[in-house]
Amino acid sequence: MAEKSDCVIVGRCADYILQDNKPYRIFVYADLDSKVMRCRKKAADGERLTDQELKRQIASIDRNRAAYYRDYTGLQWGDKKNYNLCINTTDIVIKEIVPALVQLFSMIEEH
Repeated sequence: MAEKSDCVIVGRCADYILQDNKPYRIFVYADLDSKVMRCRKKAADGERLTDQELKRQIASIDRNRAAYYRDYTGLQWGDKKNYNLCINTTDIVIKEIVPALVQLFSMIEEH
């Protein structure tokens, strides 16, 4: 897909796999309370997890992501050295920053 056109690939060690293509590598993170709030907003009707259960689930998912990344790349997931840009979305609506990112990377491409 990356060889055919510009694209966005989320996760799956794409930054490592496509390193010869010089991709823009962005790591998006947030504090735990923000993650809980986002999960609550996206939850299916009737989902009844407590905050503690949800926090355990988020922690488990993050551990699995870190292990997957480490196993396939030998690198540490979330280590700022592996990314061009790290964005803390704790107090940001993610969809609202996309236009700014497009503009930023368009400016970089021009130079």
